[in-house]
Amino acid sequence: MFQDNPLLAQLKQQIHDSKEHVEGVVKSTDKAYGFLECDKKSYFIAPPAMKKVMHGDKIKASIEKQGDKEQAEPEELIEPMLTRFIAKVRFNKDKKLQVLVDHPSINQPIGAQQAKSVKEELQEGDWVVANLKTHPLRDDRFFYATINQFICRADDELAPWWVTLARHEQSRHPVQGAESYEMLDQQTREDLTALHFVTIDSESTQDMDDALYIEPVEQDGTQTGWRLVVAIADPTAYIALDSQIEKDAKQRCFTNYLPGFNIPMLPRELSDELCSLMANETRPALVCYIETDLAGNITAKPHFVSAYVQSKAKLAYNKISDYLEQVPDAWQPETPEIAQQIDWLHQFTKARIQWRKTHSLLFKEKPDYSFILAENGKVKEIKAEYRRIANQIVEESMIIANICAAQFLAEQAQTGIFNTHSGFDKKFLENAHNFLMANLANEENQAELAERYSVENLATLKGYCQMRHDIESIEGDYLEFRLRRYLTFAEFKSELAPHFGLGLEGYATWTSPIRKYSDMVNHRLIKAVLTQKACEKPQDEVLARLQEARRQNRLVERDIADWLYCRYLADKVAENAEFDAEVQDVMRGGLRVQLLENGASMFVPASTLHPNKDEMQVNADELALYIQGERRYKIGDLVKVKLIEVREETRSIVGSINHLITSSLLTLQIPLVIQRAVFFYKAKIMTIFCTLIVSNKRILGID
Repeated sequence: MFQDNPLLAQLKQQIHDSKEHVEGVVKSTDKAYGFLECDKKSYFIAPPAMKKVMHGDKIKASIEKQGDKEQAEPEELIEPMLTRFIAKVRFNKDKKLQVLVDHPSINQPIGAQQAKSVKEELQEGDWVVANLKTHPLRDDRFFYATINQFICRADDELAPWWVTLARHEQSRHPVQGAESYEMLDQQTREDLTALHFVTIDSESTQDMDDALYIEPVEQDGTQTGWRLVVAIADPTAYIALDSQIEKDAKQRCFTNYLPGFNIPMLPRELSDELCSLMANETRPALVCYIETDLAGNITAKPHFVSAYVQSKAKLAYNKISDYLEQVPDAWQPETPEIAQQIDWLHQFTKARIQWRKTHSLLFKEKPDYSFILAENGKVKEIKAEYRRIANQIVEESMIIANICAAQFLAEQAQTGIFNTHSGFDKKFLENAHNFLMANLANEENQAELAERYSVENLATLKGYCQMRHDIESIEGDYLEFRLRRYLTFAEFKSELAPHFGLGLEGYATWTSPIRKYSDMVNHRLIKAVLTQKACEKPQDEVLARLQEARRQNRLVERDIADWLYCRYLADKVAENAEFDAEVQDVMRGGLRVQLLENGASMFVPASTLHPNKDEMQVNADELALYIQGERRYKIGDLVKVKLIEVREETRSIVGSINHLITSSLLTLQIPLVIQRAVFFYKAKIMTIFCTLIVSNKRILGID
C-alpha cells in the first residue's frame, strides 16, 4: 500500500536532501573498509559500501551520522579510477575469466569477457589491456571488464618492456618504412667531404646523427679562436611532409631508448643506415659553421649550409676518454689527422666549459645508471656511468650548435621550436625568496641578499643565474633539492624565450633529427631560410604533443627501470644487503631514498623510523622529518639503508635506515664574501682537473 505513495517518496527525498553531501576520492586499505578523502576531511566507508567503489574513484556521497560517528555512503560516480587499464588474467574456481588490475591499491578481481578481436587463448597470468565496461554506481551492476588486447605471456622475460609500453599506449615496433627512398631536396649542396669530420659515440650506436670538424682561427700567424663545423644528419631530405613516415614521427616525437634496446622514431633503414653518418660514407647533412675566440665566446653569426659530408672515423667515447686521460695502454688514434682533431676538440671543450661556468649554468655531476642485460632480459649488473671528457666534447659542441640555431631561427625565420624554461613558478617566487633569506642571510649580508634575492631579481635570467652560482659553493644538495620544488617545468615554444635551467637566452635543438621530431621541424625551417621559402610557425598541437610525448617517454623509462630494479635486488634481500643512499623526499608515510650504487628508488616506511606515529611530524617547508621535536632526516641527507623487502608485483623496494652518514644541514649564515671565495677556489680546482660534467641531459635537450 505504501509502494507508490507520493507522500512517502516525498518524505524520503526530504530526508535525503537534509543529509550532508560531499565529493572526494576513495582510498582503499588492506582491510575491507576504506576512506573518502575530501578537501578538508576524511570519512569512513564501511565494507558493504566499498563493494560499490574502487580505490581512486572520484564520487559523490551522503554522510550518515550515528552519534559522533560519520561515514560516507557512495551515491554517484563522478570519475572512475579505471577506464583503460593493464591487468593479469586469472580464472576463478568455476573457471570463469577474471582480471587482476595491475595497481598496488586495487586487489579485487573483476569479471571479464574477451573481445572478439583478441585471438589468443588466454592463460593464467597473461598480461592484457582491459576496459571497464560496468560500474556499480553508474550501471547498477557489478564491476565488469572487456579484454581488448593481449600483451604477452606470464613467463615472457621481456614483460617489463611490453607491459610498460602497452600501459602508456606506445608501440613496441619501429615506424614502418617505405619501399624505397629518394632525395627530395632540390637545392644545391656544398661538397664538404674533404673536411676531416669525425663521429664520437658509443661503440654500439648505429643511429649517428652528428659529426664534428674543428680548426684554429689565426690572425697574423697567431691563433685567435676556433672554427667548429657541426654536421647533422638530414632525414628531412628523404621524408615528405605528407608521407606516412612524417605522420608517424609526428605522433611518436622521440626515439625510445630503453634498457637493452631502442624503438626508433624513424624507420631503421633511415635512422641506422641511409641517414646515419657512418664512417667513410657520403651523407646529406645540414651543417653549421661556428666561430669563437679562445675564451669560448661566439664571435660571428652562425652560418648554415646544406652539404654532403663524410665522416673519416667512428670514435668511441671510452677510447677517446682513456686517450685524453692518459690511461696506461689506452687506445691511440689511427692517424695524425684524427689525433689532431681530438686534441683541438679537447682544447675547445675546456674553453666552452669555462665559458658556460662563467656566463650560464652547469650542473653538479650525477651519474647515469645503465642496465647490463643478458640475452633473456635478465639484469646482470647495473653500472653507474659518469660523463667523461669525450662525452663533454660532444655535449659542448651540441650545446653551442643549439645556441646558434636558436639565434638563427629567431632572426631569420622568426619562429622555430625552442626549448625554454622560465625558472621559478611565479606563484612560488616569494617562497623562494623567503627560503634563500632564511638559509643564507645574516646580520652582515642581510641588506645585500635582500636585493640580490629579491622577487624581481629572481624572476630574471641574470638574477636566477647569480643565485645558482652562489649556492654552488655550498656543500650538499639540500638547497638545490628544496629550490627545485619551486621551479616550473621545461616547455616547447614557437617563439624565442630564455632557458633558465641552462642559463641561456635561447636554445633550439636541431642536432638530433633522427631521434627528435622537434629537430626535424627546425631542420625544415632552417632549410626554408636557406632556400628563401616561407617559414611556417609550428602549430600549437605539435608543441603539445611534444610535451606529452616527452612526459610519456620518461614514465616508460622510469616504470621499466623500477621493474628491473626489483628483479635485480630480489635475491639480495636474503643477504641483508646494505647501501649508501640519498634522501629524495620526505612524506608522512616515510622517506623516499635513492641508492647511490645503482640508482634504485627505495621506500623507508615511517614505522621503521620510530614506533610512535604521533611523535613524528613532517615539516613541508623544510622537507624534513621531526621525531619528538628534533629534526632527524632532511631531503639531501646521506644515509645507510638495509634492504628489507622487494615486491615485484607492485614494483616496490622497501628498506630501513641503519644510520645517518652525512646530514645535508647547511653551514648557515655564511657571509657572502666567504661564499664567493669558496666558490672561486673550487672553480679553480675543477678547471685544473677538467672534471665538471653536465649531467642533466634532459634539461639540455641532448639526450
